[in-house]
Amino acid sequence: MFRETMIAAAAAAVAAIANPAAAANYITLGQLVCGSQGGPGLIVTSQKNLLCTFTPAEGGPRVVYAGTIQKFGLDVGQTGKTVMIWQVLAKTGTSLAEYALAGEYYGVGADASFGAGAGAKVIAGGTNQSFMLQPLNVQAQEGLNLAVGVEKLTLAPAAT
Repeated sequence: MFRETMIAAAAAAVAAIANPAAAANYITLGQLVCGSQGGPGLIVTSQKNLLCTFTPAEGGPRVVYAGTIQKFGLDVGQTGKTVMIWQVLAKTGTSLAEYALAGEYYGVGADASFGAGAGAKVIAGGTNQSFMLQPLNVQAQEGLNLAVGVEKLTLAPAAT
């Protein structure tokens, strides 16, 4: 039930951003860059560890997160290094406390790669479910893989 609610929220957020009038209610808080070494995909689920760095749009110190991304659904193949760059959005007036992006994000994704491939996904969540991560560029990945399904991204403060 929770997963379905989060998918619906992510879909609504994507629709809001696609609508220019609704997009005015969102602000860009910064950029989140995540990297992964890759790994095998399994028929039902896969999980990859990430190291992510958030850079605030208004300046200030960068914040490092440890993360995992999970795919539930069809995920077949092997991927190498992956880099994902997201624009971090929030409704106007949302404050950005330290490690505010920590939490769980859900969305629906589809990726395909053969050699150097591409994929894009919009996901929503974080503290109080108040953030949306919108791809700034296409995900770059190496390998041979097909993945379709629900995605879950979990971010936590990285150990220093």
